Amino acid sequence: MTPTDTPAVPAPGDDIGPGFGRLLQRYLLPVGLCAAPMGDIYAHRAVLERNKQALKRWMPHYAKVHTVLAAGLLTVCSGAHATEASGWLVAAAAVPTLGEVVLAITFGCIALVLRLGND
Repeated sequence: MTPTDTPAVPAPGDDIGPGFGRLLQRYLLPVGLCAAPMGDIYAHRAVLERNKQALKRWMPHYAKVHTVLAAGLLTVCSGAHATEASGWLVAAAAVPTLGEVVLAITFGCIALVLRLGND
């Protein structure tokens, strides 16, 4: 490899690899969605704009997915069967429920800010 050769870098939004775990990671979290800005100022600005467009496209999806997951977990934690379960099980289920609620709020706020932004 000569110094002028550069390794192929996948574009944002490309498949990040085979396997169900990678697919699940791709559709649950914004991993690998944005590219790192490199090059001169014009290329830097173009990459930032492409990243912003990708975030505008995908953040509502992430907000919806985590809202549905949070609602499902809240239903399980507060349903009629939760009173029959051990307190330890309900407490153990409350931890991922809290995480899903936080992710839903975070991704929803990011989607709202990107939607209302003037750029």
